[in-house]
Amino acid sequence: MELGTHDKDRVLKEYNDAYEKYGYSPKTVLWGKAEKQDIRLEVLTSMYDFNNKKILDIGCGFGDLNKILMKKAAGYQYLGIDINEKLVQKANEMNQDNTDINFIVGDFGKYEFQERLDYAVLSGTFAFSLQDKDQYEHVEDYIKKALEICNDGLAFNFVSDRVNFKVDGYYNYNVEKIISIAYKYSRNIVMRSDYMPFDFTIFIFKDDSFDEERIFNEYRKRTKIK
Repeated sequence: MELGTHDKDRVLKEYNDAYEKYGYSPKTVLWGKAEKQDIRLEVLTSMYDFNNKKILDIGCGFGDLNKILMKKAAGYQYLGIDINEKLVQKANEMNQDNTDINFIVGDFGKYEFQERLDYAVLSGTFAFSLQDKDQYEHVEDYIKKALEICNDGLAFNFVSDRVNFKVDGYYNYNVEKIISIAYKYSRNIVMRSDYMPFDFTIFIFKDDSFDEERIFNEYRKRTKIK
């Protein structure tokens, strides 16, 4: 389930070229403007309580997710994984004074994690068109593994196929197909597409148990309804 050689080489080259050109910048991780990156990260962190949780950031880049997490949560532990050594090195340099924020170089698809985590977050990880593997098979492989190693849930985003533009080399996902995959792993899912016209974010809650009123137990806990 790891990235194929051609796809991995292409991803590394795109990010390395951007890093050489822009340095530490949202443009290096292909988000363009900082505002758009922050909006996407804000949405990805909108459904879960990350206080005192262990969080995995898959395809972490510079670890900018922490800029949002620090405003929302306390006592959390963060682990970022990325195949790009240069970005991980910079991320470690910027966060070296915080022992609860750590980064590793690795391919999530084949990396063997030594401990369980609580939540996984993926921002832009599925952006590229793949040549070595089917797009939706790749997404499902990542979902399955993330949910196997995480206790509580998973959040991930996409650019949809409901667009008025397309960029060569990048993939636009069918919303219904992604939702169908998510439903294989939980009845308790949320989709948000209320922040940008061509983006959507999926949240999968592992706990899809419900009570005699047919209300998710996790929802009662999260919203504190009685």
